[in-house]
Amino acid sequence: MNITNQSNVTYNAVVPNQAGTPGELASNNVNTEILSYSISKVLRADKTSAKEGETVHNTVTVTNNSTTRLVYTFISNPTPEGATYVAGSVKVNGVTQPIYDPVKGFPLPELNPGDRVAIEYTIKPNEPIPTTPITHFTTLKYKVTDPIRGDVSYAENTETLSINVISDKISVVKKVDKAFAVAGEKLHYTITVVNSGNVIKNDLIFKDPIPEGATFVSNSVKIDGVSYPVYHPEIGFALRSLTPDNDLTIEFDVKVN
Repeated sequence: MNITNQSNVTYNAVVPNQAGTPGELASNNVNTEILSYSISKVLRADKTSAKEGETVHNTVTVTNNSTTRLVYTFISNPTPEGATYVAGSVKVNGVTQPIYDPVKGFPLPELNPGDRVAIEYTIKPNEPIPTTPITHFTTLKYKVTDPIRGDVSYAENTETLSINVISDKISVVKKVDKAFAVAGEKLHYTITVVNSGNVIKNDLIFKDPIPEGATFVSNSVKIDGVSYPVYHPEIGFALRSLTPDNDLTIEFDVKVN
């Protein structure tokens, strides 16, 4: 993108003892190239969401569409909130650069008009998962020779990427009300199911084989304190959906043979 500007002056030339003569004069054009638009900085990820433990592969493509050469080019990435960089994952134009650290930054090749450089790196969401989404961006630094001002340095950021992190964690904790019992006693089981992830859990089915040496007590099943007389743990039954950070409780009794 260029900003071109021209001035215009109108006047009335007054000659002694004569009528004025109107005139108009345009200046030369002056031109300023806006490097923010001429130098393309595109940050892309191979996925818009990731499960816990998955990595996200990112590519920054810098293209010099300007009319000037970019020297002392340098790129750096602030640590993404909620993620870390995978060590040794940096590539520049397809060549692995194992000692390059995205946070500290590293040099890039000088770019003539029309040149392009691609930088790749990998990030991994922290565990336990942070507040989603993960956001990150890249900063490009470079120097150009301005024919008016001489050498000038610039630093510009790419757009900010957002990566949603999906956690499908669920926990099941079972308790019994007795550590010791004799024949004929009842054992009361309590099972708590917790959605500790950040997505809804649907189609939940509960099954619990009756332990050897015991018999299921009919009509003893409760879910969240509500009795379900026809339910049998060994046959199994459906549970309601669980939203993130939500839980439910199943209870039932067996009798020691």
